[in-house]
Amino acid sequence: MQVMRRLRWLRCWCLAGLACGFGAIWAAPLCVVSSSKAVAFQEATDALTQELGRNGVARQEMQSTAATEVQEGNPCLQDARIIVTLGTEALRLIVGRNTRATVFAGLIPRISFEQTLADAGKRPAAGVSAVYLDQPFARQMDLLRLALPKSRRVGVVWGAESISQESLLATAAQQRGLELVAGGVNESGQLIHALHAALQDTDVLLAVADSTVYNSTTVSNILMTSYRAKTPVLAFSPAYVKAGALLSVHTTPAQAGTQLAAMVLQYVLNNVLAPNQYPVDFTVTTNDYVARSLGLSLDANALSERLHKLEKRP
Repeated sequence: MQVMRRLRWLRCWCLAGLACGFGAIWAAPLCVVSSSKAVAFQEATDALTQELGRNGVARQEMQSTAATEVQEGNPCLQDARIIVTLGTEALRLIVGRNTRATVFAGLIPRISFEQTLADAGKRPAAGVSAVYLDQPFARQMDLLRLALPKSRRVGVVWGAESISQESLLATAAQQRGLELVAGGVNESGQLIHALHAALQDTDVLLAVADSTVYNSTTVSNILMTSYRAKTPVLAFSPAYVKAGALLSVHTTPAQAGTQLAAMVLQYVLNNVLAPNQYPVDFTVTTNDYVARSLGLSLDANALSERLHKLEKRP
């Protein structure tokens, strides 16, 4: 994949004797700030620091902390030239400070990233760039075509957070000959009506990350209602697949950490901040029980391989 080829090039460049200039470039430490001590954040941190270490960054130049432990004068942040935030709370904390470090944000949905910067009313002086947690709609539509080739009508429930992405999904669906059937939630009591509208004569329900629609209180009812309607759900999280969605495409914390490392290394080498980007690498998961109940046979590994190959085509 593109990110791995880029990292291999960087390793070769360092090992060729050019030394990468890391001794001077990394005179100030890199600080990783996680929203909490959850396992996912630790996995991303480990992948990030390991990749940077393999490319010549000294371990002592990399530190990490949790947002709950950040105080004024925190040694991890005080002199950091580069800060990597993991999760929404970590980014919210950092943009609220007068940091002069360049910020790379990961494990954060696009809508949360944009809203956090808008709420803060400012950006770090040196700039901020993100690897979004969510997948591009084109990738999700391609997976739908691979897994459910007979599908033509795609249901979606928009909430207050996600409605701004409606045109992006509409474009991706139209380019693949798919029709969207949408329901909208503006108030909490409207969810069931929006869901029924989205399931009306549709072949599949696409779950779009939006806490006003999909949360711990609603997800079980949404999945059960979809299951009873015999409408498979393409989700954005493996947890939802375990709970009853048919399949998902998602990026693991380790994959996100590796991509963040590539962005950091490119910035260190050429002093150009990469634009915000969707995940390069991804994983497909399926629920075999749900598939069988719907008369389907899906192979997660085969779907993942086909989807990766599809994205490599010119």
